[in-house]
Amino acid sequence: MKQNGTTNALLTPEAHGWRLHISGGEDRTVPTLSEAIASIPATAHLELALPCQSVLLERHKLPATDRAELADMLQLQLEKTLPFPVEDVSHGFEILSQGENESTILSITAAHAELDQLCAPLRESGRVPAHIGLQALRIAAACPADETTLVLWAEQEQTVVAIAAGGKLAWAQPIASLDAETVMGELPGLLISAELDGVPSDFTAIRVAEDCRSLTEPLAAHFGKKVEPLGYGAIAQPGEKSLAVIAHTGLDLLPAAWKHAARSRHRGEKLKQNLLTAAVVYLLIVAAAFIYLAWTKNQVRKAQQQVADTAPRYAGIAKQIARWDALTPAVEPDRYIIEVMHLLIRDLGKAREAQPGLNLNFTSFSFNPREWIVKGEGTTDSHFTFTQQLKKDTDLTDRWDMPAPTPPYTPLKDDKVSFTITGKPR
Repeated sequence: MKQNGTTNALLTPEAHGWRLHISGGEDRTVPTLSEAIASIPATAHLELALPCQSVLLERHKLPATDRAELADMLQLQLEKTLPFPVEDVSHGFEILSQGENESTILSITAAHAELDQLCAPLRESGRVPAHIGLQALRIAAACPADETTLVLWAEQEQTVVAIAAGGKLAWAQPIASLDAETVMGELPGLLISAELDGVPSDFTAIRVAEDCRSLTEPLAAHFGKKVEPLGYGAIAQPGEKSLAVIAHTGLDLLPAAWKHAARSRHRGEKLKQNLLTAAVVYLLIVAAAFIYLAWTKNQVRKAQQQVADTAPRYAGIAKQIARWDALTPAVEPDRYIIEVMHLLIRDLGKAREAQPGLNLNFTSFSFNPREWIVKGEGTTDSHFTFTQQLKKDTDLTDRWDMPAPTPPYTPLKDDKVSFTITGKPR
C-alpha cells in the first residue's frame, strides 16, 4: 500500500459498510463514507473500490486482438446497448482470453449519476479519489492464478457471487441478501445463466470471505467440494495474495470531469500555498526591516549620546582653537599684521619699478586671523600689473590664498577703478 514514501488509503465495500485500509496502519470498518473521511490523512493518495452493484458487467467476444481496436469496438457496442449516452458513463475492460483473430473481454461500466451519489461525501469534503476501481477485480486478483475459483463475499448488504479464472474476474453477480438460504436458492440459477453466457463453470475451488462463513457448509454440501477461506486484510491462505496489498488494475472509472476538477483544485491549493508562503516571507522581511530600523535608531541614540557626552570636551577644544586663531598673528611671524603690510607694500614698489608711473594707491587695510583685506584705487593697467606681482611673491602665495576679485573692478572718475584684494590662510 505504501509507494515512494507516500501514504495510500483504500476504501473497499464490506457487508455492512466500508473497510478503510491505510498504509502503515490498522484497518478500520465504518458504516458510511462520511465517517471514513475523518480517518483519511489529508495528504493520502485515496483509492476507491466500487461494490459490484454499482457497475454493469458484460462479457463480449470481439473480432480483434489489439487493445486500441478493442476499445473502439467496445465504445460502439456501448453506444448501441446503453440506455443513456456513453458520455455519461466511465468504462473500461479486462481481456479474459484471446484467439488468433478474436478476444473475449469483460466490460465494466459505471454511470456518472451512480458515482455522483455514491461519492457525494468524498466530493463535498474535497477528498476526490485519485483512482476508482472495482472490488471484484481485486478479489479475483487475490485468487490463485492456476485455478478457476468460485468466490463469494459480502458487499453493502448483498452477497456477490463471482468466478475468477487465471487470477482474472470472468463473471460476477450480486444477490440482494446476506441470508445463506436465499443465496443458496438463487446460486444454481445464476451459475446456469453464467454458463450459457460462456463463463467457465467447471471451477476447481470454492472460496468464501470471512463475512460469508455461514455459506461454507451449504456450499460444500451442494457442490461436494472443499470450501476454503478467502484471505482478507493481512491474512492470506497459501497460494493467495492478501487483499490489503493487491495493487489496482489498469481499470480507472474516475470521471474525466472529476479529474479536471481535482487538477483545478490542486492548482488552486498550490497557488494558495504559494501565496501563503509569499505572505510569510513578506512578513518576515517586514519584521526584519522593523528590527533593522529599531537597531538603527538604537545606534543613532547611542551616537547622539556619545556626541552629547563629548560635547563639553569639544566645546573646550573649540575655545582653545578660537584662542589660538586669535593669537596666531602674534605668535606666527609669517602672519604678523606688519609682515603682511610689508609684503604688500614691497610688491607695490616692485610693480612701480616694472611699470614707471604706476597710478595705484591703497585706501584701506583690515586684518583678522582668518582673512586680510586690502582696498585701493588705480587704473586697470596698474591693477593688473600689481596683481601679477602679487602672484609672483612666494612669501605671500605660500601662506595666503588670494582669489580673483568678483566683480574685479568698480569704475571711478578719471578712468580709475576701485579694487579689493583678499587673502585667506592656506
